[in-house]
Amino acid sequence: MAATMQTTFTETDVVAEIDDERASLVQALTVALPLLGWLWLYYSLTRNWSPLEPSVPMLVLCGAAYGAHRLRQTRLDAACRLIVAGMVIALCSVVYAHPAILTMTFGVLGVIMANALLGARDAALTAAVTAALGAAAYRIATGQPVSTGGEAEVLALYALVAAANWLASRPLRNSVESALTGWARARDALVEVRERKGELYRVVRALEEASYRIDRMNHDLIAARREAEEARALKSRFVATVSHELRGPLNLILGFSRLMSLSPKSYEEPLPRCYRADIYTIYRNCQHLVALVDDILDLSQIEAQRLPLVKDRINLDEDVIQRAVAIVESLAARKGLWMRVEVERDLPWVLADSVRLRQALLNLLSNAVRLTAKGGITVRAAARDDAVVVSVQDTGPGIAHDDIPRLFQEFTQVSATPSGKAEGSGLGLAISKQLVQLHGGDIWVESEQGAGTTFAFSVPLPGAVAGSAGTVRTGDGRQVSVAQHCLVVHDDPDVVRILARHITGYRVIGVPPERDIVSLILDLHPRAIIATPASLDAVRAQLELTPFVVPIIVCALPHIHEREDLGSIVGYLVKPLLPEALTAILKRIEREDETTVLLVDDDPDAVRLMERTLTALPQPYRLLKAYDGTEALRVMRGQRPDVVLLDLVMPGMNGEGVLRAMREDASLSDIPVVVISGRDWLTGSVSMGSSLAVEYRRPIQLSEGITAMEALLDALSPDYLPDEAAAQPSGEGLPG
Repeated sequence: MAATMQTTFTETDVVAEIDDERASLVQALTVALPLLGWLWLYYSLTRNWSPLEPSVPMLVLCGAAYGAHRLRQTRLDAACRLIVAGMVIALCSVVYAHPAILTMTFGVLGVIMANALLGARDAALTAAVTAALGAAAYRIATGQPVSTGGEAEVLALYALVAAANWLASRPLRNSVESALTGWARARDALVEVRERKGELYRVVRALEEASYRIDRMNHDLIAARREAEEARALKSRFVATVSHELRGPLNLILGFSRLMSLSPKSYEEPLPRCYRADIYTIYRNCQHLVALVDDILDLSQIEAQRLPLVKDRINLDEDVIQRAVAIVESLAARKGLWMRVEVERDLPWVLADSVRLRQALLNLLSNAVRLTAKGGITVRAAARDDAVVVSVQDTGPGIAHDDIPRLFQEFTQVSATPSGKAEGSGLGLAISKQLVQLHGGDIWVESEQGAGTTFAFSVPLPGAVAGSAGTVRTGDGRQVSVAQHCLVVHDDPDVVRILARHITGYRVIGVPPERDIVSLILDLHPRAIIATPASLDAVRAQLELTPFVVPIIVCALPHIHEREDLGSIVGYLVKPLLPEALTAILKRIEREDETTVLLVDDDPDAVRLMERTLTALPQPYRLLKAYDGTEALRVMRGQRPDVVLLDLVMPGMNGEGVLRAMREDASLSDIPVVVISGRDWLTGSVSMGSSLAVEYRRPIQLSEGITAMEALLDALSPDYLPDEAAAQPSGEGLPG
C-alpha cells in the first residue's frame, strides 16, 4: 500500500492563489475602465460640457486599461499599479474640470481598487495621494484651497473606506487558506483514491488470475480425484477378481499337493520317494502364495481404510501375546531357539481388536524366528505412560542403520535368512504397521548389525490422547493418518466388515452389545453410533452417562445365519479349501454311521479334490457328485444328502439358483449347505430391513435436517415395478 500523501501550503502558495484572483480582477478592469471612461464622456456631452474636458479622463482610463492588459501576463503588480494610477489621474482631471468636494469623493473608487489589487497598505497610500492630488487640482482650477473642513471630510471618507476594505479583506485570506486546504485535501484524497483504485485493480486482476488458477486446480483436482476413485475401484475389482481367479487354481494345487505329501495313503499306489520331496516343495510354495494373496487383500483393505476393527476390552497378555507365542513356539523349537515371555504384572487392559493385534504380533514373531539362527526370542510387555508397549527381541543378525527407514515399506526385504536367501513377501511389517496405526499406536525398531533386533509397538490406554496415532518410527521418517470413527454395536464381525467395506471416509469400529461403549466414546469421539433396534436401549442408556451428543443410526443389521437369501447355509468357506475348516463344519452335522455328502461344482478337478479330501478323513462319507445346479437338484430329489458342498459360480443354474430352489421345495429346504467360493459372502447383497432411523439427544437444526434429507433422497430410490417384475431374480446376490 502506498503511503498517504499530505500537502502543506506556505505563504507563497497563498500569495500565488491571491495573485490569480488579482489577475482575474485586472482582466475584468481592462474592460470596465474604458467603459467607465466612455460613460463619463457620454454624460459630459449630454450636459453640453466642453468635449475636451471629459475626453481626458476617458483617454487616461483607456490608456491605463491598455497598459494593464499588456502587463498583466508578465508584470501583474505593475499592471495593478497602473490601473490605480489611471483611476487617480482620471479623478484629478474630473476635479480639475468640475472642482467640488462631492467630485473628490469619487476617489473612494481608486482606494477600493487599490485595496483589492495592492493591499491595505497601498490602499492607505492611495487614499493619501488621491486626497493630496485632488486638493491640488481643486486649487489649480479655482485658485483657492479646499476648505479645511472639506479636506478633512474627504480624508476621513477615504480613511473609512480603506479601513472598511481592510477589515473586509481579512476573512478573504482565511477563506483562501481554507479553500486551499480543502482543495489540497480533495487533491490528496483524489490521489489516494487513484492509488487505491490502481491497487484494487491490481488486486482484482490478481484475484481473477488466482480464481482462474484455482478453477484450473479444482478442475485438475476433480479429474485427479475421479481418476483416483476409478483407479481404486479398478484396483478393488482387480484384487477381488484376481483373488477369486487365483483361489480356484490354488485350491486345487494346495489341496492335491497336501494330500499327496501329507496323506499318501489316500491313493491306491504310494508315490515314489523321489517325488515326495518335490511335491512337498510345491505344497510349501503354494502355502506361500495363499498367504501372499491374503496379505495383499488385507493391505488393499487397509489402504482403502475399509479394514474394520472389532474393539473389545482385552488383556494383551492372555488374548494376544500368549496365543501368538503358542502358534510360533513349535517353529522356534524346531530351529533350536528358546522363547521367553516377560510380561509386567497387573498389565492394564486396553480397547483393541485382539485378532488384528495378534496378526501384527505374529508377523513380528514369524520374522524373528525366520531370521534367527541361534539364541532365541524374547517377548516383553509393560505399561509406559499412557500406552502398553509390546516388544519382540531376537538374537539374529540385526539390521543396518541405512535400511531402517525403508523397513516398513511394502514388498521391501532388508534382511536375509541365515542361509543367505531372502524369504517372505515383504508385506508382513507393512501390514503390522498399518494394524498398529489403526489402533492409534506407534511401531518402531531398534537394531544394530550383528547384535539382534527389537521391534516394538504401543497400544494406547483408554482415555489417552491419541496424539501420536498414525505415526511410525522408521529412522527419522514419520507419517500421519487421521480418520473419523464410527462405532457399530453388533456382535457379528462379518457385519462390521461389510459396513467397513462400504462406508467410505470413516474408520469403522465394532463393539459387542454387552460391552461398555462409554470408554470408546471418550477415547475416539465417534462421528455416530450405528446400532440395531435390539441394542438401542442399551446404547441410549450408556450415552446418557456422557455429556456428549452423538447421533445414533438405528437399523436392522443381519447375522449371517439370519439372512434369508442364504437359506439353510451352515458354513461359508473361501478357497483354497482347508481340510481343518471343512472338518470343523462337518462335525456339527455328520451322522454317527455314514454321512451322505453332495459335491456340487462345475469344475471336475474341484469335485475330485473335495472327494480326495473327504476320503482322506477318518470319518466315513458317502459321496454324491453334480456338475451344475440342475443336476444337483435332481440328485437331491433322488437321493437326499445329509449336507451339500455347493459352489456358487456355475454355468446355467448357479449356486444362488440352487439355494432359491431349495428354499421353495419343502423336501429340500432343511438340507444343510456349505458354500465354497473364491470370495466371501460380504461381496453379495445384504438386506438391512425396511426401516432406518436417526436419534439425536438435542433438536436437529433445520440445515442439518435438510442435509440429511437430501442425502437420503440421493441414496434411496423408489420402486415402481409391479410385484411380478420385482419378484424376479436380479442375478445379484451371493458372490461366486
